[in-house]
Amino acid sequence: MADGVIYDSAGIYVASRSTNLQKIAAIDAIIAKLEELALISAGTINIDEYSLDDGQTKIRTKYRSGADIATSIMDFMRIREIYINRVNGRQIRLVDSRNFTGRE
Repeated sequence: MADGVIYDSAGIYVASRSTNLQKIAAIDAIIAKLEELALISAGTINIDEYSLDDGQTKIRTKYRSGADIATSIMDFMRIREIYINRVNGRQIRLVDSRNFTGRE
């Protein structure tokens, strides 16, 4: 095995990153791997495990069903939005109703 860190969970992997941008990148890598696993497992019932290996770190996680994978993807997407909001700040755009077409 190459020199690297093995994490027990994806959450610990994300938490080990120091900046919000690094955490977003780590979550993106996890979501990409989960989506790949979801595609592979779409025709199967039992999912054993997936691993994410970026050359420096390794994560191994076990799932029981496709629903578990989908739930994890949604959870990571929600957390990702939190980090994006921390980087960009929350913004609201107010528009005058007269700018909408079809309204009188």
